[in-house]
Formats: sequence, C-alpha cells, structure tokens
Amino acid sequence: MKIKYLGTAAAEGIPGLFCQCPVCMTARKRGGRDIRSRTQAMIDETLMIDWPADSFYHMMNNVIHPELIKTLLFTHIHEDHYYPQDLGTRRQGFAHIDGCDPLTIVGSSDILTAPLTQVLSLMPCEGTYHIEVKIVEQNGDPYVTVDGYTVWPIKAVHGTDHPLCYVIEKDGKALMYAHDTSEFLPETWEYLKKNIKHLDFVSLDCTEGRVPMSYKGHMNFERDFAFGEKLKELGIATEETIFCCNHFSHNGKVTYDEGVRIAGERNYLVSYDGMEVEF
Repeated sequence: MKIKYLGTAAAEGIPGLFCQCPVCMTARKRGGRDIRSRTQAMIDETLMIDWPADSFYHMMNNVIHPELIKTLLFTHIHEDHYYPQDLGTRRQGFAHIDGCDPLTIVGSSDILTAPLTQVLSLMPCEGTYHIEVKIVEQNGDPYVTVDGYTVWPIKAVHGTDHPLCYVIEKDGKALMYAHDTSEFLPETWEYLKKNIKHLDFVSLDCTEGRVPMSYKGHMNFERDFAFGEKLKELGIATEETIFCCNHFSHNGKVTYDEGVRIAGERNYLVSYDGMEVEF
C-alpha cells in the first residue's frame, strides 16, 4: 500500500495568503517543503481522501489520471476538505466520460446536505454525473470499495455534525487517516480494539504544531505522541508501525525543519506536499 500526500496544510495553507507571521515569512523565503497546500491524500492510484479547492492544482502537479480514481472518501464538510463545486463539472458537456466506472463518494450523511445537492441541482442535464454516493455511519460497518479496499468509518471529534476518520485495509496492509480530530472518545477506542487488528501506517492531525491546544478538534505533536502510545497499548500499533504528523497550520508555529526535529525525537515522520510512503 502507498499513501501520497497531495496537500498537507490546514485551511489557510502555508504561507497564509495575507499572513506575515514568522512561519509564513520563512515559507515564502525558503519555498520547497515549507509551502503547504490544503490537505488531500491518495492511496495507491485509485482511492482519494478529501477534495479541497486545491484539487485541480494537485491533479496537475502530481500527474494524476482522473479515470483511475474510483473512490473519494470525505472526512467532513469544512471547505478545506470538501469543495463539491468541482464535482458539478463531471456532467455531460463539461466532461466527456466514456467507458469509465462511476466515481463513488463515501462519507457521512453530511455530504448529501446543501453543498453537494445544490451544486448538482444547479447544473441539470440529460446526461449523468457518473457519481454514486455511499453513506457510512460513524463507527459503523465497513465499506468495501470496487477495488477491494475495506474502509472503516471512524468517529472523529471535530466541529461538524458527523466528522470521520478512516482505517483502510487491503491485502494485509492497514492505514489509519486521522484528520481533523482531537483524541478519540472512549467508544471509538473500543470500536478500534474490537475491529482493527493492526496498523502499518498512521497519519495524525498536527494542526496545533508545538503550541498548547486551544481548539478542540485538532491535535499537536504532544497529543500525536500520546495517540500513538494509546494505539500501542491497545495492541493495534507496534514499534514497526509508521507514524506521520500531517495537516499543519502556520498558527502551530513550526516550520518544516523544526517539525522534523520535534517529530524525529519520537521516530515520527513529518509530511510535505508530494511525499510518498510505501509500506
């Protein structure tokens, strides 16, 4: 299994458009891995996680072939993860889609509320959007994609009605994608203990970076490390599990190099736009 981080920032991106804080000024000067677009990831070649407004840039910059994307997982409906306006361009006339499987959109019931339904209703046509929607419940039954991935919908703790994290399994490999969330609730730890046998890779929210937590719905380095220890206590993760900190805000007051130093003390990775990890 392989994960590719297409974007690795929180809502503002790094540098923030109008920000002059030290992290943003450093990013403008250094470029490279200090530049972060809004968070999106791809598993192997066919499964996409989230669709921010930066998706067009991600597709072009990473030479992603759209006909290969079979499944799109949404974590929640905040716009830096959920920009359904692009999906309206799948209709006949905007896009010519012949002989391809539909794009399956997976998420909580929130994805069928105003944003997606309004976009599609504003662009009526006789053709098809080549879209199918699969609603999953927090800590509910797993969903098996057309390509054989088993997707476990995990209850996140964030500022929307039904936010999700995911565990994705295929061919004996398993990945956890835990953004945007605080520490899981007790019921979710029990759900994981009951259903998930092992994790090879864990991607954790690090929006708050090295600053004390001020917002329930994200984590920082300290909480990421504690999250990893909890997974090990439950027997789901081991010393062989790869941990990666992701989803950074300039308000977390950490540059890429500083993040690598902090995370490296616990053998955690730090994501950057375009980073690939195979396991």
